[in-house]
Amino acid sequence: MSVRLRVPAVDDPDFLAEVSYADGAELRLVGSATAGATESLAALLKALDAELRERATRSVVVDLKAMELMAAPCFNELVAWIARLSDLAPEERYQILVRSNPQILWQQHSLGALACFDTRIVRIES
Repeated sequence: MSVRLRVPAVDDPDFLAEVSYADGAELRLVGSATAGATESLAALLKALDAELRERATRSVVVDLKAMELMAAPCFNELVAWIARLSDLAPEERYQILVRSNPQILWQQHSLGALACFDTRIVRIES
């Protein structure tokens, strides 16, 4: 059974963003996130961050295995989320485990940058 978090929906037919607590906190992003999805993704990540901190969640999985394309403005929202998290006091932070697909070229080139913030906060798993 999946319990959805109270987060804004991303209204884009080619991009699915789903948050659940089925086996712990998980954000699953699927499809293609074009620049038009930037505001919706930003709102989702801010709401997710608030929800995770309210629930005192210690970790969240971000599943990008089926994320075929992510435009730079959307990727920047992921970076901004991690930057906000790293600005918090250590006791307020949670860990982010990013599950990637090494077959998708943009992920090979871009996801390593996320772990550069702080490997205690972000880990990348292929």
